[in-house]
Amino acid sequence: MHRSLEVSPNGFITIISIIQGVALALLAQNTFPKPSMLVMVQSITLMLVFVVVFYYYLTMSVLLRWAPSFVDCFLPFAIAGLEIPPAFFLGNPAAWNAWLAALWFFVAIGLWITTKWAPPSHFGKVRKAHKRFLEMQHELGLCVTAGGFTVGACAALATIDPAHRLFWGLAGAAAVLAVAAGTIWRIEIRSSEIHALYGVNRPPFN
Repeated sequence: MHRSLEVSPNGFITIISIIQGVALALLAQNTFPKPSMLVMVQSITLMLVFVVVFYYYLTMSVLLRWAPSFVDCFLPFAIAGLEIPPAFFLGNPAAWNAWLAALWFFVAIGLWITTKWAPPSHFGKVRKAHKRFLEMQHELGLCVTAGGFTVGACAALATIDPAHRLFWGLAGAAAVLAVAAGTIWRIEIRSSEIHALYGVNRPPFN
């Protein structure tokens, strides 16, 4: 039984690492043949998205322990797998933004599922830690959902307003970067608070 609780975190990190390794290779392969300004901005933004997704899963592997289910096995592939298609649409504001919007919406679903199946028992007798965790999940959910709608709107506008495709492409990338920054900010703050409740010194942004 103890082994089943240790499989999920390590397994998820391994899966995420493999998928992101493939995504990073494809990103490099599709960036350098056509290095326009928009392509470079989208490429750098997407690489930061890889880091944020990995960072979130690494944080969850520290905070939670659970016996794996089929949904647990499906979500890493669904979420990390959505990081791959945008690499094929660098320089295409409508398609790139649309794929990033889809990624953020799938992340929002993943956050909801994680919240639902993370009961107070995961945090022992420290109920405040569970409360901080739920607050973090709620904040991240709002962040990625707002980002999904914003980037989706940029994708739609890039389609109906082709004369300003560059603007909508850069606007979409800026929205994705804002979501990434907000995600890192809330995880750092809440993780620091949770660790402090257990007497562990983990300053944010250390």
